[in-house]
Amino acid sequence: MTDESFEIETAGLPEIDLADFSIGDEEAVRSLRGADTAPRFDGDSSQLPNSVCYALQELIAAPHVSSRSKNWAVIEAEETLLRSRLSELNLLLEINRETKHAFTRQVGENDPRQRNLLRAQSLSLAASVLALFLRLKYLSSPDETAVVERQEMIDHLLSFRPARDTDEAGFVKKADAAINQLETRRLIRRVGTGERYAVHSVIASLLTPEQVDLYTAAYRDLANADHDLGEAAATVETDAADDEPVDTEEGDA
Repeated sequence: MTDESFEIETAGLPEIDLADFSIGDEEAVRSLRGADTAPRFDGDSSQLPNSVCYALQELIAAPHVSSRSKNWAVIEAEETLLRSRLSELNLLLEINRETKHAFTRQVGENDPRQRNLLRAQSLSLAASVLALFLRLKYLSSPDETAVVERQEMIDHLLSFRPARDTDEAGFVKKADAAINQLETRRLIRRVGTGERYAVHSVIASLLTPEQVDLYTAAYRDLANADHDLGEAAATVETDAADDEPVDTEEGDA
C-alpha cells in the first residue's frame, strides 16, 4: 500500500455563516445578543453587560471571589475588561486559575490624588502568626484541601504564651479572637457546625512576600521576648464592606 496525500477542493463550497449555529446555554445566548445590557435600575447608563457589572461589584465588595461564586465564569471570561475597569479605580486584579480565586489589591503608588477604596485592617499579632501557620499548612497539604481543628490553632498559639502569663483562659480568649478575625477575613471557613475549619486557597497568594517576612519576624520575636498577642502586628488590605457577609457563593465546599 502506498501513501497518498489528498487535497479537499474548497472552491465553490458555500461559506458557513456562524450565526446559524446555536449555543446551548440560554444565558450565554442572551448575553451575546445584548439582552444582558438591559437597564438594571432607573438611570442606569452603564455600557457593560449586567453580568460584568455584578462581577465587578463582587470583586470590590468581597475579600475574595472563589469558583463557587456565580460570577466566577464571568471573571475568567472578561478578565481584560474587568482589569481595565478596576485600574480606573487604582485597583489591581489578582486571579489564580489553578486554585480558582480572585481578589483586588490597592495600588501602592504614592499618588496624592489617589483615594483608597480598600481600607487597611490591622491583624492582631496572634492572627498574623496564625495566618502564616495556616498558609504553611495549606501549601504543605497534598491535595490543597487543608482542614484544621480549632484546638490545633489554639495549641499552636499556646506554644508562644509568655512564661509570665499564667492566665491560660485569658490567652485562649485571645486565640479565639484571632480565629474569629481570620474567619471574618474569609481566610478560613468553619466546616459545618463542628470545630473544624477549611483553609481557603487564597491564603497562599493574599499574603504578600513582605507580609510573610513580617509574620516570620513575629515568630522570632515571640520566641525571644514577651509580647501581647492581642496587639496589632500588621495590616492587610480589605474592603469597605468586609464586616458584612457577601451572599454570592453557592453552597459549602
